[in-house]
Amino acid sequence: MTPPGKIVKLHSLLDADLALPRLEARDRDGILREMSAGLEAKHKAVLGGGLLDKLQRREEMGTTAIGHGVAIPHCLTKALKSPVLLLGLSKEGVHFEAVDGNLSHVFFLLVSPEDNPGAGLRLLAAIAALTRKSRTLASKLLKASTSADVLKTLRAEEEKTRA
Repeated sequence: MTPPGKIVKLHSLLDADLALPRLEARDRDGILREMSAGLEAKHKAVLGGGLLDKLQRREEMGTTAIGHGVAIPHCLTKALKSPVLLLGLSKEGVHFEAVDGNLSHVFFLLVSPEDNPGAGLRLLAAIAALTRKSRTLASKLLKASTSADVLKTLRAEEEKTRA
């Protein structure tokens, strides 16, 4: 868990299994289904299931697409002690009801512990800040062809925007 005031490094929360360079889904529910399955596969012992339902309920409250090609589907769960993150990319883009009306191509799936929502809020803020500072984040990530390239690109963008 990141202490308050410490800079959050998104790339440090990801590994190759948590960076999906080619999402297949073509709609919002499909994206949520594909990404939740990927995160549950990686954290099965902890998450156990039900993630898709939580994400869909959160989207019903309002879109998690923040514009500039980025969406941050997120939810809370009692199962976690610290947040988990998955990054997925859709080259074609998906209508996610973004505030700017554009398709979403970059999806940061964030699941945070219910008993420590502040940790998740810090990550949401870090993703939003990175998106705001790096207007080319989506286009650069979409050029990555492998999970390793996705992580390398994300790290470079984080370092560039913090310089």
